[in-house]
Amino acid sequence: MALQSARRTVGSFRTPTHSSLLLLLLSLSWVLPSRAQTADGGWGVMTPWQEHTFQNLSGQPPELTVILRRAPRGTENKTCPLGKEVHVVDENLFFYENWELEACVNGALLAEQMDRVNAVPFTYQQLDILKHKLDQFYPQGYPESLIRNLSYFFLEVTPEDIHKWNVTSLETVKSLLKVSKGQNMDPQVAALIARYLVGGGQLDNVTLDMLARFHPAYLCSLSPEELGFLQQDVVWGVRPQDLEACRPLQMDVLYHKARVAFQNMSGSMYFVRIKPFLGAASTEDLRALIPQNVSMDMATFKKLRKEALLPLTIAEVQNLLGPNLEGLKAEEGNSPVWDWVVRQRQNDLDSLGLGLRGGIPNGYVVLDLNSREALSGGPHLLGPGPVFIMIPPLLLASILHGTGCSGC
Repeated sequence: MALQSARRTVGSFRTPTHSSLLLLLLSLSWVLPSRAQTADGGWGVMTPWQEHTFQNLSGQPPELTVILRRAPRGTENKTCPLGKEVHVVDENLFFYENWELEACVNGALLAEQMDRVNAVPFTYQQLDILKHKLDQFYPQGYPESLIRNLSYFFLEVTPEDIHKWNVTSLETVKSLLKVSKGQNMDPQVAALIARYLVGGGQLDNVTLDMLARFHPAYLCSLSPEELGFLQQDVVWGVRPQDLEACRPLQMDVLYHKARVAFQNMSGSMYFVRIKPFLGAASTEDLRALIPQNVSMDMATFKKLRKEALLPLTIAEVQNLLGPNLEGLKAEEGNSPVWDWVVRQRQNDLDSLGLGLRGGIPNGYVVLDLNSREALSGGPHLLGPGPVFIMIPPLLLASILHGTGCSGC
């Protein structure tokens, strides 16, 4: 038979029936001394916030963990048994069968009495049922009046749930961050911050300090100004995927923090740390990496800013990539590699032995359209980048102009 567990104190069982049941369980030695033993025995687990709720029920810290046997029954649609109708959320619901909870509890009652829901140490299975009832009642997402009262029930929601919410209160955000601490809620926290900011909310320094306790999956949700208030230590836990949604101005702030945070490191240790942020590096910063004998992978190389990559010489790119240089061939048709290739002389590209094509052929000169001198005295040409012009036609035109031949 399925076993479920819940932690209770003797004082929290307020009726003689409950007290007798507890004494019976104690006499049968159905008491676990610790949560670790529950996990090892595979008998079921307690809800994450149970240890926070007992003082609400009894005024004393938890002392016992009780294992209750329940008959294996499904939660198919059934009629609520006579006398089991639920008009108030209290500890009696803990003794309902799962199918009885499904049949007898409605979402409106749960939303109205969420504070009572958090005061009862429901099992995970029971909480799943209660959440299902709430989701049925609010298919478009929870209203803010409910969100602000979720407290530890927030640990049951998913990022997908949160993306349906409309969160406008900073105090609500702070309360949910408080209950999320130490609960492996990083995706939910990132979604919560995103929903709050998308509605025009702003974070204060207290909230930013609270966010420092979580994995920084929320970084790209913050404005450059808000990122500036974060402690530099935040960059130590950043993963590449945490920065995928960041815009250039956000990356500028984070790259500066990373450079300061990792400034006492060098060589491969520094490169490993700074690599996720190199999308905001300047040409000078990239050149500074070369003497440290780094071997930049092609995935990082492709994320470099084009304006930072283009001034690098063939020798500099060769030293920057090291043994990963051959990856240029596979990317020669894609930006920013293509933008770099077309600015190099073909003879120099050939010296790499990679078969790169698209460089400047011999006998061509380059006019930089970004240069004021190149544009003066003639029409402004559209499009960035150099223009390649063959020397012989230029010389011929010059000779003809000098001889005054107009009909040649």
